[in-house]
Amino acid sequence: MTRPDPKDPSVASQSESVLIDPIASLANDDGFAPVRAPRLSEEIVNQIANLVATGKISLNQRFPSERALQEKWRVSRPVLREAFRVLEAQGIVESRPGGGRFLRSTRVLDAGRPNWSDLRANRDVLMRLWEAREAVESKLAELAAIRATEEDIEKISRPIQLIEELAPEDLEDLDLNGQFHAAIATAARNPILEQIGTDLIRKSGQVGFKHLVGVTNWAALQSFHQPILDAIRARDPAAAVVASKLHFDNLRERVREAD
Repeated sequence: MTRPDPKDPSVASQSESVLIDPIASLANDDGFAPVRAPRLSEEIVNQIANLVATGKISLNQRFPSERALQEKWRVSRPVLREAFRVLEAQGIVESRPGGGRFLRSTRVLDAGRPNWSDLRANRDVLMRLWEAREAVESKLAELAAIRATEEDIEKISRPIQLIEELAPEDLEDLDLNGQFHAAIATAARNPILEQIGTDLIRKSGQVGFKHLVGVTNWAALQSFHQPILDAIRARDPAAAVVASKLHFDNLRERVREAD
């Protein structure tokens, strides 16, 4: 049996060893192997999936430090962080500033979720759709901030509430993202713009962006939905427009990550 290397940062301090035990005590046969793949971040996700499947990482357990993982996988920090961004977007890993990363779900992991190759293939269609949606939905959000009733605001907020209440696996068959945007379109009280907006939302669904990124990725998008809701609730049309545009900027950035 290979002895743990005392120079390994993951076993360097007793306090960290307690937090990550038994991961920190594992050596070359611990499931961590040097990464060699065309897209290194995807291989890291695959290795984490194997660690979860074999029970070498447990639910709510803390991952080794970035430095320890860099040495185990022999990858750069940007590559490591890209892999964890994918897992954080799916609600599988939680990152705490200054506190490390923790496993929050043991469901089956797949480096193809987000499915980067399919995202690349659908890039042009998605970018055009979001360009059109940004123009229409920014106006819808502006009007909703002026015209929405309390009942409308409740319908807009409901998808955000559900993402907080339900477990990621319970969201698989729900299109909470679509419900959120459709509720804003209705609250704008302009049937023509509402029809245009809902048609664009439907076309986005046909491209399958929700499944390309994984339905639980909606949890990551929630942080960009909340400012839109807050602006509408505050009856601030200008803030609603800004928040809506920032939301689509974030979507475009997600697709650029597929490069």
